[in-house]
Amino acid sequence: MSKETETTIRADGLRYQSKKTGSPFSGTGSTRSCFKCGRHRTADQLQTKKVLGRTEMICKPSCETAGKTNS
Repeated sequence: MSKETETTIRADGLRYQSKKTGSPFSGTGSTRSCFKCGRHRTADQLQTKKVLGRTEMICKPSCETAGKTNS
């Protein structure tokens, strides 16, 4: 989900970096981040779990297995 970057070197030797405008989270905005790993997932890829007395969303079934299949 990284933005494409175009880099050129100016005459004074400094780099100029430009990126496309907009958000890397395109679409309907229906993603949420996992409380443990911080990756953005759709609602069907997350589950609720009590963490420190609060209900938080975490990867389903775990962050390690979700990272391997949905990176």
